[in-house]
Amino acid sequence: MQGRVIDLHDGTPIYGAILRIESTGQFAQTNEDGIYQFKNVCSEEFRLIITHSECQTIERRIQLNTNQSVDFELEHHINTLEEIVLSEKQKGNVNKSVAEARLTTTQIDQYSSQSLANALGSIPGVTSLKTGNAIAKPMIHGMYGSRVGIVAEGIRLQDQEWGADHAPTVDLNAFESVQLVKGASALKYGGDTAGGVIILNPFNPLPRDSLYGKTRLTGSSNGRGGALSSQWILTRGTGFFFSGQLTAKRFGDFISPNYMLTNTGLKEGNFNFKIGRTKVVKGWEFIYSRFQNETGILRAAHIGNIQDLLRALQSNTPLVEGPFSYAIDAPKQQGVHHSIQAKIYNRFSEQNKWKIDYNYQRNQRKEFDIRRGGRADLPALDLQLQTHSILGSIQKKLGFDWSFEWGINGYFQDNYSNPDTGVKRLIPDYLKYQWGSFLTGKYEPNNLGSFEWGLRMDQVYWDVQKYYSLKDWTNRGYNRLFPDFEKVFLSTQLLTQPKFQFTTLSAHSGFSYQLSQVLKSTAAYILSQRSPNAAELFSDGLHHSLATIEFGNLTLEKETSHKFLVSFSSEINPFSFSFEPYLARIHNYIYIAPKEVQQTIRGAFPVWEYNATEALLWGFDIQGTLNISPQFDFNVKTSFVRIKDLFQNQPVISIPPLQTNQILSYIFPKNEVRIEIENQFVASQSFFPDFNVVVSTLEEGKVVDQLVDFSTPPKAYSVYNLNISLPLRITPTLSGNIRFMIQNVTQTSYRDYLNRMRFYSDEIGRNGTIQLILNH
Repeated sequence: MQGRVIDLHDGTPIYGAILRIESTGQFAQTNEDGIYQFKNVCSEEFRLIITHSECQTIERRIQLNTNQSVDFELEHHINTLEEIVLSEKQKGNVNKSVAEARLTTTQIDQYSSQSLANALGSIPGVTSLKTGNAIAKPMIHGMYGSRVGIVAEGIRLQDQEWGADHAPTVDLNAFESVQLVKGASALKYGGDTAGGVIILNPFNPLPRDSLYGKTRLTGSSNGRGGALSSQWILTRGTGFFFSGQLTAKRFGDFISPNYMLTNTGLKEGNFNFKIGRTKVVKGWEFIYSRFQNETGILRAAHIGNIQDLLRALQSNTPLVEGPFSYAIDAPKQQGVHHSIQAKIYNRFSEQNKWKIDYNYQRNQRKEFDIRRGGRADLPALDLQLQTHSILGSIQKKLGFDWSFEWGINGYFQDNYSNPDTGVKRLIPDYLKYQWGSFLTGKYEPNNLGSFEWGLRMDQVYWDVQKYYSLKDWTNRGYNRLFPDFEKVFLSTQLLTQPKFQFTTLSAHSGFSYQLSQVLKSTAAYILSQRSPNAAELFSDGLHHSLATIEFGNLTLEKETSHKFLVSFSSEINPFSFSFEPYLARIHNYIYIAPKEVQQTIRGAFPVWEYNATEALLWGFDIQGTLNISPQFDFNVKTSFVRIKDLFQNQPVISIPPLQTNQILSYIFPKNEVRIEIENQFVASQSFFPDFNVVVSTLEEGKVVDQLVDFSTPPKAYSVYNLNISLPLRITPTLSGNIRFMIQNVTQTSYRDYLNRMRFYSDEIGRNGTIQLILNH
């Protein structure tokens, strides 16, 4: 019997490996070519043990019939690989010259039954743009939508992020940690994210024979529902791994301190699996995920006429209120998001690595309006967005100081708006092509400082088919501006084919420096350019989930942001703090604002319209921690942002007010029980524009003009939360935590400026939650 022993990762021969037959004690040793040989071995079944001082020992059962050749693979780099994987679990900064924040596994556990936006709200500078309680989008430094990129498994999420009511279709429970990069410094994933990039990091499997996982079970009093999430990971010493994860959520109507929020329940079911092989020098992965949800929209938000709209805005309670129910009726939204991804990488030398990712995403979105004539199950909006994307990159190191990454990526999108809804289509059919290339570099001569830079260029093409009413087309002056778009004239309609091309350039330059043993600073300049999205250009009709009529603007040009970020951080026991001011000048800043109220056959709705202006943005984020004692901690986070419309000399609408969070925590030294008391204070927004409109109503046979107040922000509020966490050690292999959480302990009634449903109802009231986390 003879053969070779080679490295599992790169196929190189392993010298000095010992092969021993357990039953007879015979042994052989490999030579410099990795070759071994046994003599006078009987033809029988036996157990062979293969060892090496720098390898993981393996055992194999051999059935020897003749003098055959048998080769073996050893995990020669097992220690090195584990070090790589463990360091990757502590994901390094995407850019050291820009202050980053992250959610830990513990924080993800705590928010497992909630949305990604709610979880990110614990980071300074991040707020949520909400449509009721269940729909939330992350907002960074007052920016949201297409200005905030979400990266999952190394690929941008493509889920029609243009809608203010379109929450990210991603399951927070499927990831191990979350990084937040403020500003468009993560050029690898796009240069259009002036707000920032949210990077969802998956688990990194270790090359060892193991089966492990985590289960999260949550139950809540408000909404009388809960969530279950379970993940299992199977790994092998050969580098192969498989993981699967399931999440299910179900809640009924939520309750404010004083009344029921009718038709605000939600259902969610998610599934994903991953299979692959991870080695030191090469590897591959195949990933599939499916996200599905159904969310009710507050019934009181859909108004029958202008008089009812005025009554709703002036009332302290919703105009429609019913008993608690798990039923989700119209108005509501449904979403299904599929993602299929394949990735492969190869380290072809110590200093060089290439990687290719291909991804296909299909996003199906349906919105249901209150309809008569047996059409309640027919969606009023039915969109399907398909996206093919590919990202290829090469990483190269020059010595110990310099590192570079160059890459190209491309997107192809096909959006289909189903015409069988019987309703004017809000978003048209379109094809979108985008390709880009980036080059980034870093110079890090020592551990005291580093310098980083990057460039990216993108080309974006739109090919659209859309019907306009002839009246609207003429009133907006499009017949003079875009005569080439006109294709077919009908009696009252016009079929157009808008085609646009945008070239965008993005750049990043910055440094980090350790000013002293306790003080560190960073500074960066970021240029970000963004082409208008589908809603900003082409919206035309009723947006049912928001209960608003929206109009896009074909004259919009690309948005350009010049942003400066600085940070100072220090740790002087027992105190640590960080201060992060920022300033940006934004040319062609695109925003949406109310214009009027329009009466339609479906009711009275506010009309919102997209426009562009010159804007100045400034603000700061502060975070500080005081270790009062080994058991007591006090943490403070404060965020402030302002955006001013320089053309109109007024504030920009829908910008977060000043907010601050304080957390006092205590850990009992014997049993490690942790208690946290949190206060969240949100000021009233004093910096807001006046977009109020006057409508004419009929009262007692007379026409009366009345003011519709869309602008005045709600009052400041302060909410207290309580968290108690108890560690569990059930068996040596089964541990976890049990948490008791109460939100809005004092049952405070309040409305949030960034919630589009604030015109019709309060936020939810007290919510008691119990959560069980099991690590198995």
